[in-house]
Amino acid sequence: MTPAKFIGYFRLLEHCAGSGCPVCRLVIDDTSQYLETLLYEHVTDPEARRGLRASWGFCNWHAFMLFDIDGSRSGAAIIYEDVVAAAITRIRHLAGRDRPGRFAAWIGRGRRATSALAELYRRRRRCPACVRATENEDRYLRAMIAFVDEPDFRAAYAGSDGLCVPHIVRTLELAAGEARLDALVERTLSKWARLREDLGGFVRKQDYRNTEPYTEREALCYSRAFETISGARGLFGNDAHGRGRPR
Repeated sequence: MTPAKFIGYFRLLEHCAGSGCPVCRLVIDDTSQYLETLLYEHVTDPEARRGLRASWGFCNWHAFMLFDIDGSRSGAAIIYEDVVAAAITRIRHLAGRDRPGRFAAWIGRGRRATSALAELYRRRRRCPACVRATENEDRYLRAMIAFVDEPDFRAAYAGSDGLCVPHIVRTLELAAGEARLDALVERTLSKWARLREDLGGFVRKQDYRNTEPYTEREALCYSRAFETISGARGLFGNDAHGRGRPR
C-alpha cells in the first residue's frame, strides 16, 4: 500500500527542478530554516540550551552556517557564551584545576589523562542540527522509494540531476531488498552515465586544436561531478578527524 503524500514529497518534486542532488538541497534548506528558528525563537529555551551544552555546540559545518543567517550574531553569542562556559568547566574539572595543586598532577599523568579528555569529547552528544538533518534526509529518501513509480515523481526525477553517491548508498541501506529500489537506482545510474559523457566531452574539447564550443552541460560538468560523488558542499563533512584519521 502506497503511503499518503506529505508536504515533504511535494517539496521533493520542487527541488528536482533545481541543480544538484535534490535531497542534498532539501537537507541544506531545512537545516538553514532550523537554525534560523532556533536563533530567533529558542535561544533561551532550557531544553535547547541543555542539548547544545551536551553536544559542545554545533558541528563545524552548522556553526559556520550561522554566518549566513541575517541578524544571527546576538542569538549565536548567547548560545556560545553558554557552550564556552561549559567547555571551560568540563576541562577544569577533568584536569583537577578546580582544586589547588591538581593541574600539574594531571599533566604528569600523561597519556592516560589526555585520553580521558579525548574520550569525554568523543562521547559528546551529536550536533542537534545534524540529528534533525539526518531525520529529514531519511524521510525524503523513503518518500522517493515509496513514490518511485508515481507519474509526477517520475517526470520530476527525469528532469533532475539525480541523487548523489552518498544518498543512493543511504537509500540502499534504508530499502535493501525492496523491488522498487531497482527503478530508482537504474534511473540514477543513467544520469551518472550522462554526466560521464559530459565530462568526456569537456576533456576532449580541452585540446588546443578543438574549435567546437562547450555545451552548457559540459561547461558545468566538473562541479556537478563533485556533488554527484561527494554530496553537496559541507553536507557530509570530511574524513580528517573522523573514520579516515589514521590511528
